[in-house]
Amino acid sequence: MSKYRIKVHVELEECDESENHEITQNSDGSFSTVISEKDAISIDMCKKFVLQTAYPTIRKAVSNHFSQISKKSRNKSWRRGGNHNQSSSIQS
Repeated sequence: MSKYRIKVHVELEECDESENHEITQNSDGSFSTVISEKDAISIDMCKKFVLQTAYPTIRKAVSNHFSQISKKSRNKSWRRGGNHNQSSSIQS
């Protein structure tokens, strides 16, 4: 049975950008938002914004994972001589 590694990378860095709670997808596929210093030093607010910002990445990763699993499953079924034609016709 296969095993899967889950890797997560989160960065919190000081910047000069304007505060903007909109989640933006960056050119590298990552997502980001800009929060105030007040929110950045509050454990609860910081955690809230990290989780909100990470959510689109998590959904994308899980979706891609299950797409790959589905393809892998279909390929295994095909190689084992599974039902290649899912539709059937009944003639009277």
